[in-house]
Amino acid sequence: MNIRFGCCCLAMLFCSLLTGAQTVTSPVADGLPRHGVIGLVVVAADSSRPEDPATNPPMVRTVVSGGAGEAAGVQPGDILLDLDGQRIVSAADFAKAIGRHLAGDSIRLTLQRGGQKVEKTVLLKPRPYETSADAEVLYRTVTVEGARRRTIVTRPKAAGRYPAVLLIGGLGCYSLDGELNDRRGYGPILTGLVRKDFVTMRVEKTGEGDSEGPACTDPQATAELEAKGYAAGLVALRNYEFVDASKIFVFAHSLGPLLASLALPRQDVQGVVAAETIGRSWFEYTLENVRRQSALAGESLEQVDADVREHAKCAFQFFLQHETADEVAKLGEQCKEMLASYAGMPSAYMQQIRDLSLAKQWKQIDAPVLVIYGTSDPATSADESRYLVEIINSWHPGHAEYVEIPGMGHDFGRYSSQAEFLERPKDSQPHPFDDEVLTAIFGWLKQRLSS
Repeated sequence: MNIRFGCCCLAMLFCSLLTGAQTVTSPVADGLPRHGVIGLVVVAADSSRPEDPATNPPMVRTVVSGGAGEAAGVQPGDILLDLDGQRIVSAADFAKAIGRHLAGDSIRLTLQRGGQKVEKTVLLKPRPYETSADAEVLYRTVTVEGARRRTIVTRPKAAGRYPAVLLIGGLGCYSLDGELNDRRGYGPILTGLVRKDFVTMRVEKTGEGDSEGPACTDPQATAELEAKGYAAGLVALRNYEFVDASKIFVFAHSLGPLLASLALPRQDVQGVVAAETIGRSWFEYTLENVRRQSALAGESLEQVDADVREHAKCAFQFFLQHETADEVAKLGEQCKEMLASYAGMPSAYMQQIRDLSLAKQWKQIDAPVLVIYGTSDPATSADESRYLVEIINSWHPGHAEYVEIPGMGHDFGRYSSQAEFLERPKDSQPHPFDDEVLTAIFGWLKQRLSS
C-alpha cells in the first residue's frame, strides 16, 4: 500500500468536472482569452474501483442542460475513449485536456455507446463567469515571468477600502474559477468572507483556467513559479483602490502553507490562516502519512511497517537522490502509486517542496498565524499542525496559535472519523460543510483587525 491521500486540492477531492452551460457578460477587459467548458460531469464507470481505461474507463455521468456536450449529442452513460485521437485515461485526464482549449475550439470525441463506437464534434462554450449577490466579481491578471495569470477578485459593492484575503489552494493542477458558487470546500469560506465585507483574491496556477505560461504539469512549472504568482497577487491587492493595504491576510490550505512560506518572505501581510497542513519536511511527512493511512485501512502492524519501508525506498530515490519520476517508477508498483498521488505535478515541483526547510522559511515571515486541524483528516495530523505552531513561535514568540475542530475532514466537511473520510467513494455526495471552521477563521480575523 502507498499514500491513498496526501495534502491535495479540493478540486481533486470532489472531481467536479467541466460543468457550466450559460455565459454572462464579460467582467474583464484585459484581453486574456476565456477558456472553454464542455458541460459534462465525468466519473469512473465503477466508482468503487480504481480508474483504468481498459477495465474501468471514464464515463459521462451527467450532461449539463444547454452545454456544449448536449448540443453535440453526448449522452449520459457514454464511455469516453479518445479526445482528438488521444486516449482518455481518466476523468481527471479528460478535465485537463478540455482545460487546455479556448472557448470556440472544436474537439473530436470518440465514445462507446451500447457496444458501438460513436464520434462527436463538440464546439466548446466559454466558461461561465462567477456572479455574486453580495459582491462584484472582477476577472483581472497579474504577470509572472512574462505570462499573464488569471486572478479572480471579489469586491464589496459599497465604495470604500476593505480588508482582503488571498486564497492559496493545495496540490494539483486545477482551476479555482467557479469556487465562489460551490457549496463545498473553498466555496463557503469565500462566500463567508464576501458577506463579512472582505475583498478576496484567487490566483490561478500557470496554464490553468485562463492563465498563460507553461502547463501546470510541465517540468518548468516549479513550486517557485507557483509561489511567484501569489506574491504578484499580494502586490496587486496592495495597489487596488478598494483594498486597505494595512489589512491583507492569506488563507492557505493543505500544501498551500508550504507555497505561502515561499511567497511571503519580504511581503507585508497582517496574518496567515494555515489549514490542514504539515510542519515537517515533505519526506518525513509522507512516511508518517503512509503509516497512518495503512493503519486506518486495517492492516496488521507487520504490514504497516512493510508499507513504510517500501515507501521509504521510493521516496529516498525521488526526494533525496532527485531521480526522475520515470526512473523511480521502474522500481515497482509501490513507487508508481507514490508518484500518482502527486496529482500529475512535475518532478521538479515536488522535489522543491521536499527541499523546503519550513523552519527557515517561517523564520522570514513576521505575521500572526492561525493553524487549523480537523480531527477527521487522515491526510495530516494534529502533531504536524502543533509542530508548525512550535516552529513559528520559536522565531516569533506568541505569533502562532492552534485550533482543533472535532470531526472536520481535509475538505472542511464533517465526518465521523478519519477512516470514514479515507474510505469514502470518490463520486459520493459531499458531507455537510463544517461551519465551525468559519467560526474559528472569522473570530481570529476579528481579533487581528481590532488589534
